Amino acid sequence: MKTANSILLKILGILLLTAALLKGWQLLTEPVANNDIWSYRPFLILTVEFELALAIWLLSGLFKKSAWLTCLLCFSAFSVVTFYKAITGADSCGCFGSVHLNPWITLLIIDLPAVIALSIFRPGLSFPPALLFLRKQESIKDLLKEFLTPLPSAPRFVMTAFLTISILGISAPILAFNEPPQVTSSYEVLEPKTWIGQKLPILEHIDIAESLRKGTWLVLLYHYDCPDCAWAIPMYEQMARDLEGNEDFLQIALIAVPPYGQGPISENCPCTLGQLAETKEWFVTTPAVVLIRNSEVRHVWEEAETPELDAVIMERMRCE
Repeated sequence: MKTANSILLKILGILLLTAALLKGWQLLTEPVANNDIWSYRPFLILTVEFELALAIWLLSGLFKKSAWLTCLLCFSAFSVVTFYKAITGADSCGCFGSVHLNPWITLLIIDLPAVIALSIFRPGLSFPPALLFLRKQESIKDLLKEFLTPLPSAPRFVMTAFLTISILGISAPILAFNEPPQVTSSYEVLEPKTWIGQKLPILEHIDIAESLRKGTWLVLLYHYDCPDCAWAIPMYEQMARDLEGNEDFLQIALIAVPPYGQGPISENCPCTLGQLAETKEWFVTTPAVVLIRNSEVRHVWEEAETPELDAVIMERMRCE
């Protein structure tokens, strides 16, 4: 059992090291949206540093009982987060940087099996694991003795600590101060709030650009797998139906952002449909809504806002 536990911890250490390196590489080469906690750059850097530290600990073999308990709690938390991403329709768990893996696959093949394996192949404990957090306060010394033994040799401990501090001390500043550019030939970060008063910057990359150049348009950018888009698009379709016969006053366009897929568009959608070209990777928080007149951006709504028709009409009238 002890051998199986040691092998398991080292396998999980290699897995965490791989995940940290892939996430770190993504942070150095791709921008992040910064629209929620899962894509907030400082949080991602903290995650990379945590996974690196835990991976080094697991591979070092120090304090195996404490490492086992920490790993069990860690992968239990991973399971909860991955399950949340799975049920909310995320296309990737985000565990391996640019290597996109469906959250359900990660949950069922990596996270839950890891929790089960850690529960089975655990180190020898002097009391049942279920009582770990039910011990009396006077047993804290017993708990410390349980999880901090056997004590490693001083040289081994010092070398491991030095390696950990060195790696974290070097990697954290590199990740923090080397944020990739917002625009390159292979990708571009879109920030609609900065477009007001300008010609729609992505117009040349939209397949229905000629139609959008003239008149007043409410343009919705969406991802096919975006839960907020699935909630918002039917409202814009209804808005288009309410405006039927008044196309000269205002038209509504739904623009799909790559990668394309079977989105939440109805079969007889009354909106004008278009696509953003696959010439590069586009980073944008969706749904993003812009009001344009003769291709100039006049108003932008945040992704959490879904304007009522009256509000859109008021903005449209201000465009005159």
